[in-house]
Amino acid sequence: MLITQQNEIISLMPTARWDKPERLFGYLEEEESVALEPLLGQTLYQHLLDEYERLTDEYGDITATTIRPTGVAKQDPQLAHADVTDRLEAIQAGTYAPYTYAADGDVEVPKADLATVKLIRICQQIEWYKMLSHKAGLLTVSFNAGGGLNVATADDYESADEKRMERVVKDAYMSAGRAVDALLLFLEADAKGDKQFTEKWREADAFYLHQDLLFTTARELNQFLDIHGERAAYVAMVRDIRFCQNTYLSPRIGGKLLQGLLDYINGKTEEQGSVFDELVILLRTALAFYVEARREDVGGKKMARRDSFTDAQQAMAVACKYIEEHIDELGNAAVGSPIYEAVKAEEARAAAEAANARLAEQRRERQREDAHRRATATVFTGFPMVSRFTTEHKK
Repeated sequence: MLITQQNEIISLMPTARWDKPERLFGYLEEEESVALEPLLGQTLYQHLLDEYERLTDEYGDITATTIRPTGVAKQDPQLAHADVTDRLEAIQAGTYAPYTYAADGDVEVPKADLATVKLIRICQQIEWYKMLSHKAGLLTVSFNAGGGLNVATADDYESADEKRMERVVKDAYMSAGRAVDALLLFLEADAKGDKQFTEKWREADAFYLHQDLLFTTARELNQFLDIHGERAAYVAMVRDIRFCQNTYLSPRIGGKLLQGLLDYINGKTEEQGSVFDELVILLRTALAFYVEARREDVGGKKMARRDSFTDAQQAMAVACKYIEEHIDELGNAAVGSPIYEAVKAEEARAAAEAANARLAEQRRERQREDAHRRATATVFTGFPMVSRFTTEHKK
């Protein structure tokens, strides 16, 4: 579990008064397995469980109640205490770090530990707010001995009405969504920088860079399909992207050409030039329409999805035509593609027809030459030709 202490719950929700967090473990464990673990992958998830146990043992706590200024922040008296509202931002900015109440004084926190604390705190946000958005109703009731339902109340508190309950669920849901984006952006930044968590995260579906897809990141997808720049939306669509790419694109252009384009996108090839760039754009356009045609939320109408599929087919036809026209410029990457085979077969057929036409023309030319020679040749009879006029004149 990544949430085990009361002050961790309070730091996430200052108005909470759960003095026995173990009563929530069932709900929190469910959210870890359903909402959090798929985003992290089993390897990174297990790593964070181990690190959470180590960090809490070593530093005593990782919440806002045990954060002190570090580095440059030590010189700023305004940062002497961490307000709970800017807790996470301060940790992420590196101006605060957890510390222990050890007898020998404060403990300097290694950079790797601080990064792990940042990641765990974001994961705690996801887990808590997801649980609250899903279980707010259950948390307000209890079972009595006879199996009846009772309303849970507390002294000095007024029961929330239905409108406030709806607002709590909505706010928790939105907070969980923002936390998911924060998690993915944090891990994406790490994968492009220190790579502290990259290898452990690589097996997760949410891994930031899908090098086997034409859309390797959410940012690329958002240029062709409006997902509001949300990493979570991209992660949710990865399976649809892979399905459409393997079902509609790969058979049309060939697996080798598709892999060549993927290598080009990921910088694994020395190929250069606008031909590859233009083809990637055309195929991404077609792929985006295919993905959109599979989405259940496209206007909620079958007509919209059908129109998207029609647009996808038209875009795919344009891409295939482009490949035909630039097949030689694509080089070895295009060899073996169905389009390459079709183009070369057409070229061979055209070449054969041209050769046959040349042979036919040569035959016709020889026939004309033979006819001309026969028409202009002198006929030898063996006897002299005597003009009648000349003979009569002599007489």
